[in-house]
Amino acid sequence: MALSGPVSSSAIAVSPDGVMVAAVNPDSRTITLVDTMTLEVIEEVPVGDDPRTLSFTPDSQTVVVANRGSADVTILDLADPRRFVQIMVGPMPYGVVTDGRYVFVAEFALGNIAVIDLSDNSLLERLPVGPFPAGLALLPKGGDDDVRAGLLLVTHFFNGQVTALGLETLSVEARASTGLGTNLSQFLVVGPDGANAYLPQTRSNSTNTAMTFDTTVFPVVNVLDLADFSLLPRDRITIDTADQPTSIPFAAALSPDDGRLFVVHAGSDDVSVIDLANNRGLAHINVGANPRGIAISPDGSTVYVNNVLDGTMSVIDTMTLAVTGTIQLTNIPLPADVLQGKRIFNSAASPVLTTDRWISCASCHFDGGMDGQTWQGFPDGPRNTPSLFGAGETLPIHWSGDLNELQDVELTIRNIQFGTGLVSGEAHDSLGPPHAGLSPELDALAAYMDSLEAPVSPYGDNREGVMSGETLFNALGCQSCHPPPLFTDRQLHDVGTGDPNKEKNSHGRGTSFDTPSLRALWLTAPYFHDGSAATLEDAFAMGTVHNIAAVSTAKEIEDLVAYLQTLP
Repeated sequence: MALSGPVSSSAIAVSPDGVMVAAVNPDSRTITLVDTMTLEVIEEVPVGDDPRTLSFTPDSQTVVVANRGSADVTILDLADPRRFVQIMVGPMPYGVVTDGRYVFVAEFALGNIAVIDLSDNSLLERLPVGPFPAGLALLPKGGDDDVRAGLLLVTHFFNGQVTALGLETLSVEARASTGLGTNLSQFLVVGPDGANAYLPQTRSNSTNTAMTFDTTVFPVVNVLDLADFSLLPRDRITIDTADQPTSIPFAAALSPDDGRLFVVHAGSDDVSVIDLANNRGLAHINVGANPRGIAISPDGSTVYVNNVLDGTMSVIDTMTLAVTGTIQLTNIPLPADVLQGKRIFNSAASPVLTTDRWISCASCHFDGGMDGQTWQGFPDGPRNTPSLFGAGETLPIHWSGDLNELQDVELTIRNIQFGTGLVSGEAHDSLGPPHAGLSPELDALAAYMDSLEAPVSPYGDNREGVMSGETLFNALGCQSCHPPPLFTDRQLHDVGTGDPNKEKNSHGRGTSFDTPSLRALWLTAPYFHDGSAATLEDAFAMGTVHNIAAVSTAKEIEDLVAYLQTLP
């Protein structure tokens, strides 16, 4: 059976025959199957580690699941869901779609699309598409005069670009940009007529030097015209004006008549219903914690939302635009404090965390990582967003090294996110800087941050140049400030990259900055406090300490980069 229309990777999907809903449970390492008629759970099925998206085959007999943590794809036979096949793919698979013959998987870490043949479950090939592919949408082949026939659309997480792969040639046919500063681009949906693609995204206003909480990030849905693969700026939906302020538009579903767009917001825990005739909001619906997936029934009568941080599915009636039921999909097996902290980290739904549901920790540190932005309006000066991987081991945090305890992020909640804070005003004023034991919620947030681990590098240590790169690393004395295993001395140093005219920190640190850990460098470009080095090669031609270009050959720098990209 062939695809009858476009299909997108999603954290939740309805089978083409409309009888079943499947949803991923990332922290439980399972998916849950639900009967759409009775809304009863059919079964919760183990898959791989950290499943992110799934897709049904057109005959509704098979589900394929991308498991980000275990770098594999699970293929389940729905006649017997416990009978499945695991296929290894590249590191950190994210989006997955299938046309029943092939499975297409976004290999986030290495910038490829893996193609799997379902007839024998073999990995056919890997197609390079560019950095950090995430969301996928598959458009079936149409008539010979259909310029959109047989395309795979790919979002790129950090830069908002979209790549179109031709399915006949398996090559890149077009690329489109959705604008400077577009970020967190992990999903796209195409209407039944195949004319436009809708991309829920966050726009980062990082060049603003007079930053306030509501001039930092903006929730948008960008629209691409697929006839000529061009951005339609006049059709862009700015959610905070179409509906009301929301945080992290994550996924979307279109009504079968292309008339309404349902957008789920992972930060503010709600759904916006947009009338596409005028881009105005029809309804605003509160759902569960950290919703990351949304799907609509084939007849358009019901919308399903996957709330991944309370393990539930919200059921929405599209006539009344109200939640009519909540189904428990899983019991999340995280420690209670880590789970509570993860909810807080990802949430912009409460005034204690932000004003007007505007911004959460995850807005800049999605999944504990970074956004690739350098913010010009921070109080201390220009600041490249660092990842939080291993933050509990590498204190202090901030480039100025002014936060010496994880609980000190309370100051960020109050001063950057404009929340009222997790510590009561009286306690906060009387006890000085936040610290452990001041608030159970703040301690829970710190527990979650302390649990964040860097993803395994996709670059093997047997790659050419790694050993000589490690030798050069030690010969140059890099380990004096970046000693293993943390690869930081947790001290401040002036390495000649700071501009005294731009540094405004009130801690007397001038142009000295906290030594960043070198772990996960492959994932955390750009580099330095001001993001002035776009690549590691650039970093070795800048400043006073790191500038080795004059004393090193091109091959030596290449080997050094190869070594640094392998660090755990």
